[in-house]
Amino acid sequence: MSGKCSLMRRSVYLLCAAVVGGVFVLPTSAHAVDLASHKAIYDIRMKSTQTGSQVLDVRGKMLFTFKKSCDGWISNHKFALDYEYTGTSPLAVESNFTSFEDFGGKSLNFSSNRTTNGEPDQQLRGLATVSSGAKGIARFSIPEDLSFNLTGATLFPAAHTIRLIEAAQKGEKLVNAQVFDGSDDKGPVEINAVIGKKTLPQPDMKLDKSLVGGSGWLMRLAVFPTTGDESQPISDYEMTMNLLENGVIKDMTVDYHNFSVTQKLVAIEPLKEDKCGVE
Repeated sequence: MSGKCSLMRRSVYLLCAAVVGGVFVLPTSAHAVDLASHKAIYDIRMKSTQTGSQVLDVRGKMLFTFKKSCDGWISNHKFALDYEYTGTSPLAVESNFTSFEDFGGKSLNFSSNRTTNGEPDQQLRGLATVSSGAKGIARFSIPEDLSFNLTGATLFPAAHTIRLIEAAQKGEKLVNAQVFDGSDDKGPVEINAVIGKKTLPQPDMKLDKSLVGGSGWLMRLAVFPTTGDESQPISDYEMTMNLLENGVIKDMTVDYHNFSVTQKLVAIEPLKEDKCGVE
Protein backbone atom coordinates (compact mmCIF):
# COMPACT_ATOMS: atom_id res chain seq x y z
CA MET A 1 0.00 0.00 0.00
CA SER A 2 1.85 3.01 -1.26
CA GLY A 3 2.56 5.62 1.36
CA LYS A 4 1.54 3.58 4.39
CA CYS A 5 5.08 3.09 5.69
CA SER A 6 6.87 6.05 4.18
CA LEU A 7 4.63 8.65 5.82
CA MET A 8 5.90 7.42 9.17
CA ARG A 9 9.47 7.04 7.91
CA ARG A 10 9.69 10.68 6.73
CA SER A 11 8.39 12.01 9.98
CA VAL A 12 10.84 9.90 11.93
CA TYR A 13 13.69 11.40 9.91
CA LEU A 14 13.02 15.03 10.52
CA LEU A 15 10.58 15.68 13.31
CA CYS A 16 12.38 14.45 14.39
CA ALA A 17 11.52 14.81 13.92
CA ALA A 18 20.48 15.67 13.15
CA VAL A 19 26.57 15.26 11.23
CA VAL A 20 28.76 14.04 8.83
CA GLY A 21 30.90 10.99 9.59
CA GLY A 22 28.28 9.13 11.58
CA VAL A 23 29.40 10.45 14.97
CA PHE A 24 27.71 13.54 16.34
CA VAL A 25 29.57 15.90 18.65
CA LEU A 26 27.52 18.62 20.35
CA PRO A 27 28.42 21.81 18.45
CA THR A 28 30.13 24.63 20.30
CA SER A 29 30.17 27.19 17.52
CA ALA A 30 27.98 30.27 17.20
CA HIS A 31 25.73 28.17 14.98
CA ALA A 32 25.06 25.49 17.63
CA VAL A 33 21.86 23.55 16.92
CA ASP A 34 19.49 23.17 19.86
CA LEU A 35 16.61 20.85 19.00
CA ALA A 36 13.48 21.80 20.91
CA SER A 37 11.78 19.31 23.22
CA HIS A 38 8.11 19.45 22.32
CA LYS A 39 4.80 17.71 21.70
CA ALA A 40 2.97 18.40 18.45
CA ILE A 41 -0.09 17.37 16.47
CA TYR A 42 -0.04 17.29 12.67
CA ASP A 43 -3.04 17.13 10.36
CA ILE A 44 -2.49 14.87 7.32
CA ARG A 45 -4.53 15.32 4.13
CA MET A 46 -4.42 14.32 0.48
CA LYS A 47 -3.11 17.19 -1.65
CA SER A 48 -3.26 15.82 -5.19
CA THR A 49 -3.58 12.63 -7.19
CA GLN A 50 -2.47 11.69 -10.69
CA THR A 51 -4.46 9.89 -13.35
CA GLY A 52 -4.14 6.16 -12.80
CA SER A 53 -3.34 6.38 -9.10
CA GLN A 54 -5.00 3.69 -6.99
CA VAL A 55 -5.08 6.01 -3.97
CA LEU A 56 -8.25 8.09 -3.75
CA ASP A 57 -7.78 9.72 -0.36
CA VAL A 58 -5.52 9.83 2.71
CA ARG A 59 -6.37 11.68 5.90
CA GLY A 60 -5.59 11.51 9.59
CA LYS A 61 -3.45 12.79 12.45
CA MET A 62 0.00 12.32 13.88
CA LEU A 63 0.91 12.94 17.51
CA PHE A 64 4.65 13.54 17.83
CA THR A 65 6.80 13.95 20.94
CA PHE A 66 10.50 14.76 20.96
CA LYS A 67 12.44 15.14 24.21
CA LYS A 68 16.05 15.66 25.15
CA SER A 69 17.05 13.34 28.00
CA CYS A 70 20.34 13.21 29.89
CA ASP A 71 21.88 10.76 27.42
CA GLY A 72 20.07 11.27 24.15
CA TRP A 73 16.84 12.04 22.30
CA ILE A 74 13.58 10.21 22.93
CA SER A 75 10.94 10.39 20.22
CA ASN A 76 7.49 8.92 19.72
CA HIS A 77 5.19 9.04 16.69
CA LYS A 78 1.56 7.94 16.79
CA PHE A 79 -0.27 7.87 13.47
CA ALA A 80 -3.98 7.33 12.82
CA LEU A 81 -4.61 7.35 9.06
CA ASP A 82 -7.51 6.41 6.81
CA TYR A 83 -6.77 5.28 3.25
CA GLU A 84 -9.22 4.95 0.38
CA TYR A 85 -8.21 2.93 -2.68
CA THR A 86 -9.80 2.22 -6.03
CA GLY A 87 -11.67 -1.08 -6.08
CA THR A 88 -10.98 -2.09 -2.49
CA SER A 89 -12.29 -1.41 0.99
CA PRO A 90 -10.94 1.53 3.01
CA LEU A 91 -8.08 0.91 5.40
CA ALA A 92 -7.69 2.35 8.90
CA VAL A 93 -4.02 2.24 9.85
CA GLU A 94 -2.65 3.02 13.30
CA SER A 95 1.06 2.97 14.08
CA ASN A 96 3.20 3.73 17.10
CA PHE A 97 6.95 4.24 16.74
CA THR A 98 9.34 4.95 19.63
CA SER A 99 13.11 5.44 19.54
CA PHE A 100 16.05 6.47 21.69
CA GLU A 101 19.09 7.96 19.94
CA ASP A 102 22.22 8.65 21.97
CA PHE A 103 23.94 12.05 21.69
CA GLY A 104 27.06 10.45 20.21
CA GLY A 105 25.16 9.21 17.18
CA LYS A 106 26.43 5.69 17.86
CA SER A 107 23.26 3.81 18.78
CA LEU A 108 19.54 3.80 18.09
CA ASN A 109 16.98 1.69 19.97
CA PHE A 110 13.71 1.43 18.07
CA SER A 111 10.30 -0.19 18.42
CA SER A 112 7.16 0.04 16.30
CA ASN A 113 3.72 -1.52 16.13
CA ARG A 114 1.17 -1.16 13.33
CA THR A 115 -2.43 -2.31 12.99
CA THR A 116 -4.68 -2.28 9.92
CA ASN A 117 -8.43 -2.20 10.50
CA GLY A 118 -7.75 -3.12 14.12
CA GLU A 119 -5.72 -6.22 13.31
CA PRO A 120 -1.97 -6.53 14.05
CA ASP A 121 -0.07 -5.83 10.86
CA GLN A 122 3.60 -5.36 11.74
CA GLN A 123 5.81 -5.30 14.82
CA LEU A 124 9.46 -4.27 14.76
CA ARG A 125 12.07 -3.94 17.48
CA GLY A 126 15.84 -3.68 17.45
CA LEU A 127 19.12 -1.88 18.02
CA ALA A 128 21.33 -0.15 15.44
CA THR A 129 24.95 0.80 16.13
CA VAL A 130 27.62 2.62 14.11
CA SER A 131 31.14 3.86 14.77
CA SER A 132 33.30 6.32 12.86
CA GLY A 133 35.46 4.67 10.22
CA ALA A 134 33.92 1.24 10.76
CA LYS A 135 30.86 -0.64 9.61
CA GLY A 136 27.75 -0.74 11.74
CA ILE A 137 24.74 -3.00 11.94
CA ALA A 138 21.01 -2.76 12.54
CA ARG A 139 19.92 -5.95 14.27
CA PHE A 140 16.24 -6.65 14.82
CA SER A 141 15.02 -8.67 17.79
CA ILE A 142 11.56 -8.72 16.18
CA PRO A 143 11.70 -10.33 13.66
CA GLU A 144 14.78 -12.23 14.85
CA ASP A 145 16.20 -13.07 11.42
CA LEU A 146 16.39 -9.51 10.10
CA SER A 147 19.50 -7.31 10.03
CA PHE A 148 21.13 -4.67 7.81
CA ASN A 149 24.75 -3.65 7.43
CA LEU A 150 25.35 0.07 7.92
CA THR A 151 28.24 2.24 6.81
CA GLY A 152 30.23 4.14 9.42
CA ALA A 153 28.76 7.34 8.02
CA THR A 154 25.14 6.28 8.57
CA LEU A 155 23.08 8.89 10.42
CA PHE A 156 20.17 8.34 12.73
CA PRO A 157 17.12 10.67 12.60
CA ALA A 158 18.07 13.41 15.09
CA ALA A 159 21.64 13.48 13.80
CA HIS A 160 20.33 13.90 10.26
CA THR A 161 18.10 16.79 11.29
CA ILE A 162 21.03 18.54 12.96
CA ARG A 163 23.22 17.93 9.92
CA LEU A 164 20.63 19.63 7.70
CA ILE A 165 20.31 22.64 10.00
CA GLU A 166 24.08 23.02 10.35
CA ALA A 167 24.46 22.88 6.59
CA ALA A 168 21.75 25.51 6.14
CA GLN A 169 23.40 27.79 8.70
CA LYS A 170 26.68 27.56 6.77
CA GLY A 171 25.00 28.37 3.46
CA GLU A 172 25.42 24.89 2.00
CA LYS A 173 22.88 23.91 -0.63
CA LEU A 174 23.26 20.14 -0.95
CA VAL A 175 23.41 17.41 1.70
CA ASN A 176 23.65 13.72 0.91
CA ALA A 177 23.42 11.11 3.66
CA GLN A 178 22.58 7.50 4.38
CA VAL A 179 19.95 7.37 7.13
CA PHE A 180 18.49 4.56 9.24
CA ASP A 181 15.53 4.93 11.60
CA GLY A 182 14.08 1.44 12.14
CA SER A 183 10.53 2.50 11.26
CA ASP A 184 10.15 -0.28 8.67
CA ASP A 185 11.83 -3.49 7.50
CA LYS A 186 13.44 -2.01 4.36
CA GLY A 187 16.79 -0.94 5.84
CA PRO A 188 18.70 2.32 5.44
CA VAL A 189 17.92 4.85 2.71
CA GLU A 190 19.87 7.47 0.81
CA ILE A 191 18.52 11.00 1.25
CA ASN A 192 19.53 13.81 -1.10
CA ALA A 193 18.55 17.21 0.30
CA VAL A 194 18.43 20.54 -1.51
CA ILE A 195 18.39 23.51 0.86
CA GLY A 196 16.45 26.49 -0.45
CA LYS A 197 15.88 30.02 0.73
CA LYS A 198 15.76 31.01 4.37
CA THR A 199 12.29 31.70 5.75
CA LEU A 200 11.78 34.68 8.04
CA PRO A 201 9.97 34.38 11.39
CA GLN A 202 6.23 34.10 10.80
CA PRO A 203 4.49 33.83 14.17
CA ASP A 204 1.17 32.00 14.21
CA MET A 205 -1.23 33.31 16.86
CA LYS A 206 -2.68 29.82 17.25
CA LEU A 207 0.72 28.19 17.97
CA ASP A 208 3.37 28.65 20.66
CA LYS A 209 5.59 31.51 19.47
CA SER A 210 8.60 30.19 21.40
CA LEU A 211 8.54 27.05 19.24
CA VAL A 212 7.36 28.27 15.82
CA GLY A 213 8.32 31.95 15.82
CA GLY A 214 11.88 31.46 14.59
CA SER A 215 13.39 31.42 11.12
CA GLY A 216 13.99 28.31 9.04
CA TRP A 217 14.64 27.02 5.54
CA LEU A 218 12.67 25.55 2.68
CA MET A 219 14.09 22.13 1.84
CA ARG A 220 13.38 19.36 -0.66
CA LEU A 221 14.48 15.82 0.10
CA ALA A 222 14.53 12.84 -2.27
CA VAL A 223 14.57 9.38 -0.66
CA PHE A 224 16.21 6.44 -2.44
CA PRO A 225 16.48 2.79 -1.36
CA THR A 226 19.97 1.40 -0.72
CA THR A 227 18.93 -2.14 -1.63
CA GLY A 228 17.75 -3.50 -4.97
CA ASP A 229 18.46 -1.99 -8.38
CA GLU A 230 21.11 0.69 -7.83
CA SER A 231 20.74 1.82 -11.47
CA GLN A 232 17.17 2.98 -10.78
CA PRO A 233 17.33 6.80 -10.76
CA ILE A 234 13.77 7.34 -9.52
CA SER A 235 13.30 8.19 -5.85
CA ASP A 236 10.81 6.29 -3.71
CA TYR A 237 9.27 9.62 -2.74
CA GLU A 238 10.19 13.28 -2.20
CA MET A 239 9.42 15.76 0.56
CA THR A 240 9.19 19.54 0.61
CA MET A 241 9.19 21.21 4.02
CA ASN A 242 9.76 24.30 6.09
CA LEU A 243 12.32 23.20 8.70
CA LEU A 244 12.82 25.68 11.54
CA GLU A 245 16.20 26.30 13.20
CA ASN A 246 15.05 24.45 16.34
CA GLY A 247 14.14 21.29 14.40
CA VAL A 248 10.37 21.88 14.33
CA ILE A 249 8.64 21.32 10.98
CA LYS A 250 5.75 23.70 10.37
CA ASP A 251 4.46 22.05 7.22
CA MET A 252 5.46 19.41 4.73
CA THR A 253 4.31 17.89 1.44
CA VAL A 254 5.18 14.28 0.63
CA ASP A 255 5.14 13.43 -3.10
CA TYR A 256 4.78 9.73 -4.00
CA HIS A 257 4.86 10.55 -7.74
CA ASN A 258 1.27 9.43 -8.39
CA PHE A 259 -0.23 11.22 -5.40
CA SER A 260 0.85 13.63 -2.66
CA VAL A 261 -0.17 14.45 0.90
CA THR A 262 0.34 17.41 3.23
CA GLN A 263 1.35 17.31 6.88
CA LYS A 264 0.46 20.56 8.67
CA LEU A 265 1.28 21.55 12.23
CA VAL A 266 -1.95 22.35 14.10
CA ALA A 267 -0.87 22.26 17.78
CA ILE A 268 2.43 22.35 19.67
CA GLU A 269 3.66 22.80 23.22
CA PRO A 270 7.09 22.62 24.94
CA LEU A 271 8.12 19.61 27.01
CA LYS A 272 10.02 20.02 30.26
CA GLU A 273 13.49 18.49 30.06
CA ASP A 274 15.12 16.40 32.78
CA LYS A 275 17.58 18.08 35.12
CA CYS A 276 20.76 16.20 34.35
CA GLY A 277 23.73 16.07 36.69
CA VAL A 278 21.74 17.65 39.50
CA GLU A 279 21.46 15.84 42.82
